[in-house]
Amino acid sequence: MALPKDVATLCAKGTGNLTRPDNVFVSAELLDRFISCDAYPHLTPGTTDHFPIISEIDVVVQRTETVDRWNWRAANWEEMEKMLAAELEAVEVVEGYAGVVEVEMALEELDGIIWRCVKEHVPIAKVSPHSKRWWTTELSAFRKEREKLARKSFRQRNLQDSPIHEQYRVARNSF
Repeated sequence: MALPKDVATLCAKGTGNLTRPDNVFVSAELLDRFISCDAYPHLTPGTTDHFPIISEIDVVVQRTETVDRWNWRAANWEEMEKMLAAELEAVEVVEGYAGVVEVEMALEELDGIIWRCVKEHVPIAKVSPHSKRWWTTELSAFRKEREKLARKSFRQRNLQDSPIHEQYRVARNSF
């Protein structure tokens, strides 16, 4: 219980009696973070009989670090494929490996080739913490086209037989 005991939260309009029908329940973990919790009768609006309850909670908002990530959608796949093919042709082909060490060395070499190609042909994304990662440039273009149709449809709102209304409806429903 965050609100201290015996704090009135209501003044009955008819009798003027102070009662406490309102409670503030919190978890034990959150109760430790409460700075204050109290009712303020002098802040009560004239149209209600309940007192406002103001709670101050110590909450620290932690900043998340932005992590660079690859923008795979903007990758130049044709150039990357050409570079990867050229790099792999230069690798010496071994019919059989004598041991685990040789396999691990071959895997490291392959991994290095792939990462060189990625670093050269895949740009780093500029990620905003507020960005919608599922949004694509195709959706932006489609939204722009839908908004154009909406404006045209609005301008011709008095012409009920205009085909623009149907075009806008189809675009709106498919978005």
